[in-house]
Amino acid sequence: MLLLTPVVAVFGALALAAVIALTFVAPLIAVTLLISGEFLEALATLALWLAWLRFGGPARRFVFEGFEHGSL
Repeated sequence: MLLLTPVVAVFGALALAAVIALTFVAPLIAVTLLISGEFLEALATLALWLAWLRFGGPARRFVFEGFEHGSL
């Protein structure tokens, strides 16, 4: 288990960064795109964000349960 810890830590950090980016950063990017006049890209970003909120529950649960079990 000690040999796999660095590998799992890297993938866990990447998964956490992806979850945080898709959950919190995507709406900020959409607002920035709306302000700059890129309406199609803003609409696509909002659609991606809403799909993530609707169908990304298992991925979010997997990431956060991994951190919970890792801290035990």
